[in-house]
Amino acid sequence: MDHSISNTHTNRVLAHTGAKYPILQAPMGWIARTQLASAVSRAGGLGIIETSSGETENCQAEIRKMRELNLPFGVNLPIRFLKDDAMLKFVCASGGRCRHEVC
Repeated sequence: MDHSISNTHTNRVLAHTGAKYPILQAPMGWIARTQLASAVSRAGGLGIIETSSGETENCQAEIRKMRELNLPFGVNLPIRFLKDDAMLKFVCASGGRCRHEVC
């Protein structure tokens, strides 16, 4: 039985995210920043930047860094934990694929 990974197969997750493998990094608060997210994305998964820390300016800087790397990544927006809508508006305005009616 051949257990090798083939790049010819895709699914909706891969098609939507641009990741090579259907592996998504957990959006762990204060840890899921550019260093971790870029390593996951470079390895073929989907790196995630967290925003649950509430550090809006730091998280925005991390999102900008990931965009500069031109790697696929996601942003976790735990709506119940955001202190205001600044992060949501920033992510939507940054040109990503946003899944919220505010965008």
